[in-house]
Amino acid sequence: MADWFFVQNGAQQGPVSLEALQQLAVSGRLGAGDSVWTAGMSTWQPAGQTAGVFPPGAAPPPLPIGYASPAPYGQPSLGESAGVRWLLPVGRSGWAIAAGYLGLLSFILFPAPLALICGILAIRDIRKHPDRHGMGRAVFGLIMGILGTIALGIMFVAIFSEHSAHRARVGGY
Repeated sequence: MADWFFVQNGAQQGPVSLEALQQLAVSGRLGAGDSVWTAGMSTWQPAGQTAGVFPPGAAPPPLPIGYASPAPYGQPSLGESAGVRWLLPVGRSGWAIAAGYLGLLSFILFPAPLALICGILAIRDIRKHPDRHGMGRAVFGLIMGILGTIALGIMFVAIFSEHSAHRARVGGY
C-alpha cells in the first residue's frame, strides 16, 4: 500500500491510503483540482488527472478553469506569468492600476492628488499582499502625483499672488 499525500487550502495532508484518498474524492472533500502525490510520481498532480484517485464509476468534478482559478500546488498561478500580466490585470493591486491611470492623467493637474493618494495606497497594498504585482504602476502614480500636486500648488500660489497684487493695485475691495 502506497502512502498518498494531498494539498488542501495550501496545507499538505497525509499520508493516507489509496482507499482513504478515494473516499475523500467520492465524498467531495478532495476536489479534482487538489494536488496529490505518492512515491514514484515526479511532481504533484491534480487529483482529477491522476489515475486511480477517483474510483471507477465516480467521475471527478471538472477542473476549475478561468481567470480566478488557483493553480495546482507547485505550479505558478496565472498572475505569475509576466506575459499574461502584460496583457491582463491579473494578480495586480487594484490601487496600482488606479494609480497608474491617474498618474497618466496627472498632467491635467486635477487628478494629481488622487494619483498621489492611490500610489501610496497601492504600495501599502502590495507590501501587505506580496503575491500582488503592480509596484511599477504604483511608483509611477506616486511620482506623477507628486509632480502634478506640486505644479497644482504652484498654480494656486500664482493665482492667489496675482489676485492679491491686483487687489493691492486697485486699493482693496
